[in-house]
Amino acid sequence: MGWQRRTFLRHVSQGIAISIIATASKSLLTACGGKGDSLSGSTATGIISSNGLLSPGTLTWGADPIEGAPYVFYDPADRRRLIGFEVEIAEAIARLMGVRAFFFEVSYDQLFAALAANRFDMILNGWEITTDRKRIQWFSQPYYRYGQQIVVRADDPRFEKYTATSEVTLANLAGMTVGTGMSYKAQEILEKDPRIKTRLYDDATGFMNALAIGHVDALLVDFPIVAYYVLGAGPGGTVNNSLRPIGVPIFLDNYVIAFNKNNPKGETLKTEVDQAIDILKKDGTLRRIYEKWKIWNDQQTQIGIV
Repeated sequence: MGWQRRTFLRHVSQGIAISIIATASKSLLTACGGKGDSLSGSTATGIISSNGLLSPGTLTWGADPIEGAPYVFYDPADRRRLIGFEVEIAEAIARLMGVRAFFFEVSYDQLFAALAANRFDMILNGWEITTDRKRIQWFSQPYYRYGQQIVVRADDPRFEKYTATSEVTLANLAGMTVGTGMSYKAQEILEKDPRIKTRLYDDATGFMNALAIGHVDALLVDFPIVAYYVLGAGPGGTVNNSLRPIGVPIFLDNYVIAFNKNNPKGETLKTEVDQAIDILKKDGTLRRIYEKWKIWNDQQTQIGIV
């Protein structure tokens, strides 16, 4: 199966390795979880039912935090603390349900199987709708609309006329070598274009470095990754002056939350989470989170975020 998004694959030889994040090493997240500032002004707690939870009182969600910035990752300043814009979304949903959010660390390539085994309630990890996933998963309404971002070296004369707001397409990269992450959605897009040679890397650090030293001519990756690793948005992010994004994001798609169709409570939880997302879109919470992480753009209004 092709995992179609930025994947940040962690190469492990174990099976479904699910590590419960305990207080002794990696933080157990609650509905507030030290992120009260990001949720200030959001709607009061406990106004949505939580009948779809596997464990009453606890919303369990799975994600891979390894190389997971800015989605879900460990704070570079405090490795015991989990941060990321999706962490804050999980907390906001749990708050509206009047329950705590509990994080399960799962290797990204095992999330599909782990959800199918009902090891947690839902996947919240830059997840997209695919044909394979639709067979066994329900999906929430979109909570973030993203696009693929082209990134080039800041001093590359071939791209000097383009700005961050230019209309740039893959045609502008014809005849070039373009890097992206292994199993990212961009891999699928690039490999369908015969004009482009695709080069794959295991993680963001790898392909960012490859572009900086000239091993590839450009990158195509999800915009939130560029916001963190190039524009320096969010805790631990550093502006990379050797690189720059060009053009508005292309190949727009949505991130959704996934639920197990074989979980008798799965459809109920989907309905409850959809209700929470609808509130978070309208009360300003999602916008505040995205502005904090510097990933807000006009595309979000297309999915009803105000």
